[in-house]
Amino acid sequence: MHLASLDKYQNIAVVGLGQTGLSVVRYLLSQGVQPVLFDTREQPPGVAQLPPTPAPLELHTGPLQVEHILGMDLLIVSPGIDLRTPVLQLAADAAIPIIGDMDLLALHWAAAPDAAPVMLGITGSNGKSTVTQLLHDILAEQGMAVAMGGNIGIPVLDLLAQPANIYVLELSSFQLELMQQLPLRGATILNVSDDHMDRYHNLHDYSHAKQRIYLNADVAVWNREQELTAPVYIPPSRQRTFGADTGLADGIGDLTHAQFGLLRQADGLWLAYQGKPLVAAHELALSGIHNLLNVQAALALAELVGVKPTAALATVKQFRGLAHRCELVAEQQGVRWVNDSKATNIGAAEAAIQGLRASVSGKLILIAGGDGKGADFSAFKPALAQVDHLIVLGKDAERIAQQVEHAERVKDLTQAVAVAASLATPGSMVLLSPACASLDMFNNYQQRGDMFRAAVEAYYG
Repeated sequence: MHLASLDKYQNIAVVGLGQTGLSVVRYLLSQGVQPVLFDTREQPPGVAQLPPTPAPLELHTGPLQVEHILGMDLLIVSPGIDLRTPVLQLAADAAIPIIGDMDLLALHWAAAPDAAPVMLGITGSNGKSTVTQLLHDILAEQGMAVAMGGNIGIPVLDLLAQPANIYVLELSSFQLELMQQLPLRGATILNVSDDHMDRYHNLHDYSHAKQRIYLNADVAVWNREQELTAPVYIPPSRQRTFGADTGLADGIGDLTHAQFGLLRQADGLWLAYQGKPLVAAHELALSGIHNLLNVQAALALAELVGVKPTAALATVKQFRGLAHRCELVAEQQGVRWVNDSKATNIGAAEAAIQGLRASVSGKLILIAGGDGKGADFSAFKPALAQVDHLIVLGKDAERIAQQVEHAERVKDLTQAVAVAASLATPGSMVLLSPACASLDMFNNYQQRGDMFRAAVEAYYG
């Protein structure tokens, strides 16, 4: 599908008035377009944030109606809207273009290609926010005019207000479903594991959505540990890889000089570049194998815009990661308490367990549970085997508990912390890594992590 300029469409709809939808409305109004608005909620909170307009905006709330949607010439759909919605399926069958804000961004810069920024895209089941933030920091420390947005918090169309010539974009599978035309200098799929199985039929469908990040990418950066992250149509000459081996014999042809990996030296693990030691793992503020892979991906993308790995080391060494992602919140009586509330799927929790297990001399005590989003928790069993004690709570607590011989069931985080403290010995770690979404008990994963921290502080108070 090739998009025409906005002035070629008479009736333009914005479907969904969340953060992304509101940014689309603001952009369209700035371009002289007065869209028709739709939201499946009867009383969408975003209505109160709509900008003032000379004439009232047409607004439809509640279930999408066929007669309204099929009367549109272009549908700009928010990532939270399931494209399997029957009315949207009818629109697609009627050849009405359905796009997201990413293609609207592409359309904007297509009108001014000489001024367009270089764009780098990051997706994956886990680690994408960490890599996005680290890459942004690397480029900013090099004095580049860089802006960061997408799934990480700032809608991409709001980046147009920033004076930047490089965009670092975190892209979710929901955003990628709608993306067809956004050109990326470099794109990466960090990893693929079961997530959002309440929206996808199976892992293949979910992986296919992730693969869309490579559609218009100049260079693909992918994970040698997972073939599902490899591009299907990008030739080897336009690929870079990273992984837990040295990266010198990965079958990518003549690009071994550009591969990132790990070396095992007498003094421990080192990040490797071109098969040679680059920086020792113990010099980094980040910990865990999963984070060493994240650093490699960020370095590979930074290299695509001219930043040599050695030039980025100062930034990499001091980068402490994101709040709620393997965040040390307390150390009391020889016990470390780690907040990994952002682990909202099995793969993220697995990465935390496997990445941190080696650093725990005592017991590893896991607090998990919440809304599993339809995930198959039998896949979590091997990781749970590395845990000494499992504490479960929330909607899918019992489904997780069934994967081990014994689990402690609790009603809330306060009780979870108390039980964990009773089990912990010096050298132990208590890890909140839920493997589930938070909305069954909390407003979001941030609130869950904040309440965990507060519960720990109150316990030792």
